[in-house]
Amino acid sequence: MSIWHAAAVLEGDRVFRLEERFEPDGTLRLMLIGELDVAAIDHLSVRLRELRKGGYPVRLDLSQLQFIDSSGIPELIREVTDARRDRWALDVDGPMTEPVARTVDLVGARSFFWPDEG
Repeated sequence: MSIWHAAAVLEGDRVFRLEERFEPDGTLRLMLIGELDVAAIDHLSVRLRELRKGGYPVRLDLSQLQFIDSSGIPELIREVTDARRDRWALDVDGPMTEPVARTVDLVGARSFFWPDEG
């Protein structure tokens, strides 16, 4: 069940979109689609703030994210850090596209997002 959609058309043909659906366990899956860069950060931050205020447990789904830049990774780290500090249920689902996985690994963020792995 989708409760909210947001689309942001960025420079040229680059697009970042958020889609949502509830999982059977009640967690809201927030799917990040397209390209997360400095031009799209605010869209994600605003929506996460709204979901946090509403008390929704959230799972970020990166499986359809095609690109993330050096502003996107720190924003995800900041959001997860704040959620852990405040005990808000926000986690990052593991499946990623190859370009996103390379960026996550390049900056050493894999162990931060998934500390129980490896």
